[in-house]
Amino acid sequence: MFKIADAHSDFLAYHVVEDCACRLFNHADIKRMKSGGIALQTFAVWVPPETKDKLTLCDKQIEYFHTFVKQNTKDIIHCINGSNLQSNQTIKAVLAIESGESIDCRNDYISQVYDKGVRIFSLTWNGENTYASGCLAEGGLKRQGEEAIQELNRLNIALDLSHINEQGFWEALQHYNLSPCATHSCVYDLHASARNLKKEQIKAIIKRGGYIGINFYTEFLRGGFADIEDVIDHMEFVLDCGGEDTVGFGSDFCGIQYTPKGLDSTADFQMIPEAMLRRGYPKSLVSKICYGNFARFILKFLKQ
Repeated sequence: MFKIADAHSDFLAYHVVEDCACRLFNHADIKRMKSGGIALQTFAVWVPPETKDKLTLCDKQIEYFHTFVKQNTKDIIHCINGSNLQSNQTIKAVLAIESGESIDCRNDYISQVYDKGVRIFSLTWNGENTYASGCLAEGGLKRQGEEAIQELNRLNIALDLSHINEQGFWEALQHYNLSPCATHSCVYDLHASARNLKKEQIKAIIKRGGYIGINFYTEFLRGGFADIEDVIDHMEFVLDCGGEDTVGFGSDFCGIQYTPKGLDSTADFQMIPEAMLRRGYPKSLVSKICYGNFARFILKFLKQ
């Protein structure tokens, strides 16, 4: 069994948010994570932008995360130190904030969530906020967003560019001093979705020593039905751009309605390396894509 690193899951929101819009789904639990070989998992805090009391819902998800870890101490450990990656627990957990709305775009709150263990942070979801504009909105990085990025630089937090629009992407990179990531994004050249990365964006992340996790949402992979081969096609595009040390998985499980055939939950992760081996990938490259690349990336943002 190959060790799996998954750079994005909406597991916390699924369990905490009362989701009337049916945007959250049951794709994961400890049993299925272990069955699928999950060894490193990012748990994202996501607060719907229409939420009135955003900070309360953010804090509830962080509290749920810490309770979940404490209830499963034999299986999971929260990674805040580099040494945590070498622990005996099966699953190493990373905590992330998805979108500035999740902290009500409060720059003073970035240090507070850092103290609670957050190591990845994205400025936007799909729409516009006081930081920047997401992929479904127009406009670039705002002054408050620039100041948020300076906090990420100061605290050594990974900047996630998955949802930001193209203008904001390039402007954010001008202000961010560290290695960026797109934890759950696909390739625009293979499917022209506003949520996907164009070739030059992919190359920019590679050049900066960053990370790109391929999203499993069928709408981003093909715009409809998709299967495991489509996931690999998107990975191969990043590889062809020079991303052997960059590409991996960002499933978006629990936050996507339609998954590729054969990938119904975290329990099915081993289907991907099996398909990669059938394509003739060397085991060393399979191991890097499945686990090593994200482990290398996140280590930069863990205390040493």
